[in-house]
Amino acid sequence: MRPDKNEDFPQVATSPAGDRPWWRKPYRMVQTNLRQTDAALDPKAVARQTREFGADILLFNIGGIYAFYPTDLELQERNPYLRGDLLGEMLAAVRAEGLKLVGRFDMSKATRRAYEAHPDWFVHNRAGKAIVYNGTYQACVNGGWYQDYAHRILREALGRYEVDGVFFNMFGYRSVDYSGHYHGICVCRNCRDRFREMHGRDLPMEESFADPAYRDYLEFQDRTTAALADDIYRTIKAVNPAVAMTGHRNASDLIRMEVQRAVDRPQPEWPYQAGEQARWAAAHGQGKTFSSTSAAFIDFAWRFVSETGACHELRFAQQLANGASLDHYLVGTFDQDDRKSFPAISRLFHWHRKNESHYADLKSAARVGLYHTFKTGLHRGATETADLGNAPFRGAYRALLEARIPFDMVSDERVAGGQALLARYDVILMPNVACIGDAEAAALDAYVEAGGVLVATGETGFYDERGVARPGQALAALPVSDLRARRRDMRGAYFRIGAGELPSLPDTGLLYLDGRYLHPTVRDGAETMLRLVPPQRFGPPELCFPDIESDLPGVVSAPHGRGRGVYLPWLPDWLYHRDSLPDHRELIADLIRRNAPPAPVVLDGAGPVELTVHRQATTGRWLVHLVNFSGQRNNLYEDPAAIHGLRLGIRTGTVGRVRALGVDRELAPEAATGEADRIWLALPPLGAFEAISIEVSE
Repeated sequence: MRPDKNEDFPQVATSPAGDRPWWRKPYRMVQTNLRQTDAALDPKAVARQTREFGADILLFNIGGIYAFYPTDLELQERNPYLRGDLLGEMLAAVRAEGLKLVGRFDMSKATRRAYEAHPDWFVHNRAGKAIVYNGTYQACVNGGWYQDYAHRILREALGRYEVDGVFFNMFGYRSVDYSGHYHGICVCRNCRDRFREMHGRDLPMEESFADPAYRDYLEFQDRTTAALADDIYRTIKAVNPAVAMTGHRNASDLIRMEVQRAVDRPQPEWPYQAGEQARWAAAHGQGKTFSSTSAAFIDFAWRFVSETGACHELRFAQQLANGASLDHYLVGTFDQDDRKSFPAISRLFHWHRKNESHYADLKSAARVGLYHTFKTGLHRGATETADLGNAPFRGAYRALLEARIPFDMVSDERVAGGQALLARYDVILMPNVACIGDAEAAALDAYVEAGGVLVATGETGFYDERGVARPGQALAALPVSDLRARRRDMRGAYFRIGAGELPSLPDTGLLYLDGRYLHPTVRDGAETMLRLVPPQRFGPPELCFPDIESDLPGVVSAPHGRGRGVYLPWLPDWLYHRDSLPDHRELIADLIRRNAPPAPVVLDGAGPVELTVHRQATTGRWLVHLVNFSGQRNNLYEDPAAIHGLRLGIRTGTVGRVRALGVDRELAPEAATGEADRIWLALPPLGAFEAISIEVSE
């Protein structure tokens, strides 16, 4: 256990918010994803509606497939409905309303005019066919449309119009169209030549790890997309350094993603998409401002039927609770046929404007990190647990959130050499993080040696960064050296809980196991807990009694330097995601709590509530968020029921003024309870969410 050294809230150097560009401050954005026919819109009306809605940024079409300004570039087709200079008029209108304008470019496709002039710029599959959708042609990342003409479009548009930012739609490789039809990878001359130059071989015949070239192709996609993003970023800054570029993993000034549902997405519903994206952006961006636009519609095929206001409010509550700004996405303008969600979203936007000062310069106070692995996501198909997908990660996410343990994500792309980043956490949970590079492993081992704790499950560390099986464990900090066997036949198996091993489950003697058990070689001196009860007979009832047990462990733990490594040779995270048995959640939570100092903030009381804690660097105030999930039942999102009887416990020095910003009222600490190191606050009934500002002197 790492000693509590009063480092819950490290200070961050900042400058006054007024001195920063818009993209370094909290914001409220509305994207009007314009159709051709919207060229007839009234710019002054749209700007006024944006301001009245509560937004301070309008995201507006500029160019790419179609230009919404009078372009002089022959191959960038003008919107045929365009009359005059729509973009120029829109800029004047937003300036008059005191707003910013971010321009939308879609370089992923072009019209037949560009295709017929340069078919070599566009995707062609092994059948020699282009990907054509509603008369638009999919551009190849390595072709001239992306590599050259996109830059010409940017130089023309940004040279004429002083916009405040740019956003790019559907950037990168695409082999599936809007209708979900798979066309195969691009095998155009540009891709073939560039792939051979980078990897010295031909493109893969199929997208499968059975093809020896597929691992190289995944790296090829990632490297070429990143290089293109870097080039576009340089072009933008060369034209106007003040223009901010949104992005994802690559070069950008801020991160912008999208939260949406898909009716064909496998159930159960994943209601934590908005919070997951916000946590990822905080982990990957390391100080960048970020948002995930909440798509108004239920799916691409029905772009004009809105989600409920409660759905959007729950998404936005998760985002605010995890440091994001607000962002909403419409197809067309505010003149929608289905406007039922507008009142709830607009109220929230206006509330955020009123309380914006509380959201500047926030830094998470979480002392637990949940490991997010891009490498495993990319190469998962080469691992033994490929069939589980990202369910172990989601089960771990749910377990932490539903156990009310504040947590951040830790991005594997930021770990190598990132000792200061890792040192912020007492415990890092690694749910089946199969693929780990050597430099990454060294950084994690150093983190544990310095006093940190790793809790890892399943195949964590048994593959390299490209999904190639390792002969042994990559992490010296974990108390197992290799796996002697991998068993997939665990239906009907259990773990027996020894006396005192899980005090939070006093009346539970068994945890059930399904799926896999990985037989580990335990390092000398390691401690173990839980004992495997191999698969038992489960029918007929007369034969349902244990006939064999084992000494194989369910948890292996050992010190490493000043820290500790904990390994579970099975997947309670996956089981929790699949089956939601609280015992598996409690096991994960117990392993974290027993290896970490007491949390600075805890929540007492029943109900499905997410708890997050941030500190504002400039003022020292804490901002505690509570998000109410009671209105969500699988894929149904309705207004949540108010949750009563919640109490917030604060472990700190002196607590000053406490204000519940949602209900706009002061809160007073309860009378002394005998718990000397924690102050308790009785909370008002919890609606959709609450934000509690706490002045603290330490």
